Amino acid sequence: MRRSNSEFRTGFLSEEGQELNNRDYFGYAEMDDYACYVLADSLDEEPLSNSAQTAVESLIRSFGEHPSMSRGRLKKYMHTAHRELKKQRGGMRLKASVVMAVTDYRKIRYCHAGNSRFYLMRNGRFFLKTRDQSLTGNLIREKKLSVDRAAAHEERNNLYSCLGGRHRPELQVSKKHPLADGDTLYLMSRGVWEACGDQELLDISKDAKEPTEILEQVEDLILGKQETYQIDNYTLAVTFIDKVYRSPKKKVSVKTVLMIALPLLLAAGGISLGLWLRHRNIRSREESLAQCMESGEAYIKYDNYVRAAEEYTEAKKLADGLKNTEISEESGQYQKLSEQICLADEALREEEYQKAQELYRKARDLSWEAGNVGKTYIESRLEETEGHLELLDLMELGTRREESGDRDGAIEAYKEARKKAAALYDADIKAEALEKQAALEAQIAEEKQEEEAERKVEEEQEKALLAEQRELENEQKSNDQKNAIDLENKGNELLAEGKYDNAITYYRTAQSIYERLELSDRAAALEEKIAAARAGLEGEMGP
Repeated sequence: MRRSNSEFRTGFLSEEGQELNNRDYFGYAEMDDYACYVLADSLDEEPLSNSAQTAVESLIRSFGEHPSMSRGRLKKYMHTAHRELKKQRGGMRLKASVVMAVTDYRKIRYCHAGNSRFYLMRNGRFFLKTRDQSLTGNLIREKKLSVDRAAAHEERNNLYSCLGGRHRPELQVSKKHPLADGDTLYLMSRGVWEACGDQELLDISKDAKEPTEILEQVEDLILGKQETYQIDNYTLAVTFIDKVYRSPKKKVSVKTVLMIALPLLLAAGGISLGLWLRHRNIRSREESLAQCMESGEAYIKYDNYVRAAEEYTEAKKLADGLKNTEISEESGQYQKLSEQICLADEALREEEYQKAQELYRKARDLSWEAGNVGKTYIESRLEETEGHLELLDLMELGTRREESGDRDGAIEAYKEARKKAAALYDADIKAEALEKQAALEAQIAEEKQEEEAERKVEEEQEKALLAEQRELENEQKSNDQKNAIDLENKGNELLAEGKYDNAITYYRTAQSIYERLELSDRAAALEEKIAAARAGLEGEMGP
């Protein structure tokens, strides 16, 4: 009943600032012998789930079921919350920065992942402080960045550990620290420490008599900066420790202690040795289990799923032996996922693309159940597999078009296949598509050459025929002209003989031939001879 013999006063505020929703969350539980204080800051933008609330409720629930402040138990609380976040079915991965402080009203221990902070103030200074798990925090520890510049540093939110992320969180667990009367505990989200520096918080806390006084002044300080500063969600919890628990002291003589302790020590000696050996064996297996889980996670991080499957298989065996059902279930889940990806990779290497596609789709379902572990790798391999299937479809399309006589369509299909093969680094299909395309283009070019040669032959034949026709026409014209001249000469003879009527007939016939031969001058000249013949004919007939 340590709670009733100590005095702890807690107050907190949590507001959305200038954001639409408050995605911070704080909760605490003060039980008879233990108390815990938990604050979380959501790192995602999932609208349907509050990752901070999920994490805090999980931690307080785990603490309430098995209250303790042992290092191992705190880590177990955090890993349970980590798994709950990963199993949430939101549109994106749920992640949260979390800090948890646990006390037995005499000592305190904190555990955190991310950049939510825990401070313990004693005698006007901060006696304990968490260290942000961010690039900025690393720069401060390496003395490459001053503390007063951390709140505005651009990498302050570049975290390498949190709950709900793809990898197991790198939890920071402190040792137990004795509490003293007059201590003050602070848990705060990023929205507080970015706007309220350490010195400002110390100044505000200096003469405060109630937690609410600190909360109100910190909020005034934050809101006072909203004209020039984007106010994020801000959450601050303050606990005044007016009195820590002290166990009643009772003097016991050395003789009494020895009389009680000596028999117990002797009896427990043998038992302790056996228990120690058993504990050492269990501890060794637990360390091996942790190492296998960490190794499996590391191999998954670098997409080495063959080794990841080996590590998780061994981890499941160890977890089953230790009767650790939670880790057995988790390692079994990752083992199945890794083995499924290995099967799909093997099918892809063997160019069994349809089979590989089905296996990768099954792996994608397993990844979703495991919190989207390996999702990026699976999606990239699915895209590659689908690309190979499309490539085969293009080659088949080209073959069908070629067989149907659509050579231009076939060439276009082979060109597209070449581009797709180049993008997939498939040298064999690329070479095959190029060969088929080149063969069709050569065939078309050869046919065009043959057509061109035939056309030239036809043109030459046509020219020869035209020349022959012209020669015949010229010959015919020459003969016609000779006939016309002969007729004209015969008309001249008949005119001289006074056979005027016959002369006119010959002249008319010769004239028609001249007109047909377009010898208009000679045709016109015959008009005079025809007129002379007519005059002679009229003279014979008399008046």
